[in-house]
Amino acid sequence: MLLFVLLISCISASGKNEDTPEVGNQTIDDAVTTITIRGRVVIYGNEPHTFTGIVADDGTEFAVYPPSIEADLRGLQGHFIEFTAIMLDEPRGYGSLFLKGGTITPLSWKILN
Repeated sequence: MLLFVLLISCISASGKNEDTPEVGNQTIDDAVTTITIRGRVVIYGNEPHTFTGIVADDGTEFAVYPPSIEADLRGLQGHFIEFTAIMLDEPRGYGSLFLKGGTITPLSWKILN
């Protein structure tokens, strides 16, 4: 009986919270605060080791996470864009190893030029 109770509690603890925002396949567990960034999409590195970043008007470089959104933004390289994004509290992804402005998850964007 005790084993059954422990098993049920483990299964229910691994369930997804309906209030937790999800971006692509990635769940953002922290309190969500959106920010607005105006800047340009930049591709860093050399093939096959490239990653996408955003350079804001003030020169701050942000890493983009998750990889699915990073891939979507590659086609917008060089455009001046306004992003609505979530600032992540910890570095995630390959680009965050190099760009120290922080890691963001863009939620939406609008081309300005």
